Amino acid sequence: MNRTILHPTPIGLRFGPINWENQLGYPLTLSYLVVIIGLEGEADVTLNFKDYTLKKGALLVLSSDIVTLIQRTSSNFNAQCYAIDRPLASEIAYQLSNQLFGFLHDNPLHFLNKDDQQQLTYWNKQLLYILIQSSSQQQKIVVNHFQNLFLRMTEYMEKQGAFKQRKFSRQEEMCWKFWDLIGQYAKTHREVAFYANQLHITPFYLAQISKKYLNDQPKDLINRQVILEIKNLLQTTNKSIGEIAEVVHFDDPSYMGRFFRRETGFSMSEYRKS
Repeated sequence: MNRTILHPTPIGLRFGPINWENQLGYPLTLSYLVVIIGLEGEADVTLNFKDYTLKKGALLVLSSDIVTLIQRTSSNFNAQCYAIDRPLASEIAYQLSNQLFGFLHDNPLHFLNKDDQQQLTYWNKQLLYILIQSSSQQQKIVVNHFQNLFLRMTEYMEKQGAFKQRKFSRQEEMCWKFWDLIGQYAKTHREVAFYANQLHITPFYLAQISKKYLNDQPKDLINRQVILEIKNLLQTTNKSIGEIAEVVHFDDPSYMGRFFRRETGFSMSEYRKS
């Protein structure tokens, strides 16, 4: 994504209108998660060597590992883009369906009916208002706003039976099981070997398929979930740092504090006050 045309925010999100007029035929550099809403006209886009047409009212969801080429745009093409960095994207994805993001990776473009287009228009206007207004709670509000969008998509796709139609390879199924295990055990187990043992595979093989299908090393995914668990405890409870260390099974609260700062750039007290 051409970042120079997007407005930066302090929460790890850039946003703005795009027309791609100077990017035809060139692979786009994407953020970790990109949400694009078609506003006017149309654009022919190649995503992982498959051809799509983005039109008014359509929703396009991309990730950084999707090879994206813009082949053609109409003279009136215009879209709204939200480019989301990894830490914020991880908070948005926290507790959302793993199946949804696997499905979106394979089916990135979605055409909405008239009613859903209207709701998406309202959602977009609300998000723009949230981003323009300065607020100490902006990040939490933005996370909730995107979660509402993806929850609505999950509900719609479940009703359509879209998830059941998806055929996963054995490696993909293993990756989704690994992701589910992280959600269950991240508070108590941070070792890659534990998850590999649960899946009856070697840590080396887990690293191979995790990088291939989840675009990250197992240890990075585990650490990210641990950080999300700590953030959740900091935001939703009054537990002390020592009590949080007990919940997430850190023997040394000081080490947990260093771990949190290394992963987020903030101390735990700074994050709690933000």
